[in-house]
Amino acid sequence: MEDFGYGRVLVPTDLSDFSAVALRYAALLRDKAGSNLTLMYADEVYVPVDLLEAPIGYYLENAPQTREKLQAKFTEYAKAQIGGKFETVVVQDAPARAILNTARSTRADLIIMGTHGRRGIRRAILGSVTENVLHESDVPVLTVRPNAMAGRTTEIKRIVCPINFTHVARQALAQACGFAQIFGAELSIIYVVEGIDGDRVSQVETAFSQWIEPQVRDRCRFNRLVVREGDPAERVLVTASEQQADLIVIGAQHKFFSDATVIGTTTQRITRFARCPVLTVVRKAKPEVEKHDARKREELVSTN
Repeated sequence: MEDFGYGRVLVPTDLSDFSAVALRYAALLRDKAGSNLTLMYADEVYVPVDLLEAPIGYYLENAPQTREKLQAKFTEYAKAQIGGKFETVVVQDAPARAILNTARSTRADLIIMGTHGRRGIRRAILGSVTENVLHESDVPVLTVRPNAMAGRTTEIKRIVCPINFTHVARQALAQACGFAQIFGAELSIIYVVEGIDGDRVSQVETAFSQWIEPQVRDRCRFNRLVVREGDPAERVLVTASEQQADLIVIGAQHKFFSDATVIGTTTQRITRFARCPVLTVVRKAKPEVEKHDARKREELVSTN
């Protein structure tokens, strides 16, 4: 079982209501788990027009004192939102690249992002910045959709973690269990039966129980749910809604597509449409691991 360790949390912000919700979840981790917060502002992200009179890039490049003004404004904003202890950094770079580079340079264990959830070809999932970070990040990413958070309290009492007998699902389950421990939350672990004959469902249930119990036994309150049939993303979202989940934790295996990496459609849809925050635990693309996972899934189901 991997340790739950979010010692350093990076929170990109554009000083908007979208990022304010993400800041509250970061503060929750700081207060409950003792995480250190690094709040980051990248100059190409939208800034209120009354902050500066000329484009941000011009000031950051030509007037060091303006960077100091922006830093002060940024700090004032963060204090008003979450108070307590944090550090801030202003980066002159494209937002996605700035987030990824800052996560590496600060050795962040987690990135928390508020997402705009816009529609359109480039923003069909979460917005291009969040999409790019999810595709390239080496660390887990917690995404929060402010539009879906209206009326919700910033708390984590119920967690849903879908699994599929893979390495990255095991990593996600470890993180879900860690969150459940830290917050005293109940963990629901679900497996969506897809493309398996009805007479083999009991075999899946047995394999499912054997696969998860060594990881979570004696660590947190949990229950197992085997959901029969249906589209995996849809069933996870429905189950999370029925469980009134405060957090979904899902593993995402990066896959190579041409010269870029992508994440699976199930992960994309869950992250895009969930009505609660989603923690995406990412794993770099490794073809040999994917083949091993596929073979292991078949063995688990066929030998139980």
